[in-house]
Amino acid sequence: MWPRLSPQDIELYEPFRASAGVDGGTLQAVFFDIGSVLIDLDWDSFFNRQHELNPDASDFSTDAMMTRVRENQLMVKWCTGRMGPFDYTRGMLEAAGHSSEHAHSLALGITRLSNGVYAPALVKELSSLIVGPARPRVVRLIQKLRKHGLIVGALSNATPWHETDILRTTALHELFDVVIFSQDVGTEKPDPAIYKSAEASAQKIYEVRCKDQNKASGTLRSAQFAFVDDTPANVRAARALGWQSSLICLLKDELLGTAVRMSENELAQISTSSKNLVFADEAAKRVEGLFARILSPEKV
Repeated sequence: MWPRLSPQDIELYEPFRASAGVDGGTLQAVFFDIGSVLIDLDWDSFFNRQHELNPDASDFSTDAMMTRVRENQLMVKWCTGRMGPFDYTRGMLEAAGHSSEHAHSLALGITRLSNGVYAPALVKELSSLIVGPARPRVVRLIQKLRKHGLIVGALSNATPWHETDILRTTALHELFDVVIFSQDVGTEKPDPAIYKSAEASAQKIYEVRCKDQNKASGTLRSAQFAFVDDTPANVRAARALGWQSSLICLLKDELLGTAVRMSENELAQISTSSKNLVFADEAAKRVEGLFARILSPEKV
């Protein structure tokens, strides 16, 4: 789901600096969120077909289902490896309004939905609908940042299914120096532990590079890390650790310019509707803009 923004969140949308100041040192590592930063997300397709999880419910409510998903922490548990595919499928079917017993039977494949659909396949298909293609401009930006000498990593809250879907179209492990998914470390953003995992991974790469160049390595400082994400809480968590961190804001230009003057409720509603957001190349340009101070215009 696209994050709800507040007027205060817009202030997080600012370019990175090549140097973090006298005590901070030179920027050494940049971590990218994947969803809405490297790739487009299509939550509309997911929401538009959710009712298929319970075709018998004439009063099906997407909002009610997603409330149950949040209350049961289904996505959190699935993204952090604390829940497997069967339990996630059963939980989604319960959230869609099936009884626990019926959801269990559907998730096992013992019975099918009333329209004849195999429920586990439908749950997985809905998950895949969210994942869009990589943005070519962001791919090129990442490649240029690596050529610029920076360690570049991915830091994403993602389920095993999402990882598989992303890898079908994007060679993540070739594109990045390091890839960290929440299910691999057992926690997700904005937990400080996942950022610490990213720091440790970057430190190892930094030490190898320094050894290859016959240079003393030392320990990277927090200010030598940068991070871009579309979720304000994740950006603030990185900043709290001392990282440079910036929000990729997807609001259309005409809304972005007035967002700081909107009410909390107005901006929260606007920022979660796809009709008010930019995607594909336009969104990629926003990501590029964050690195304007690091890469000269002709290199971006």
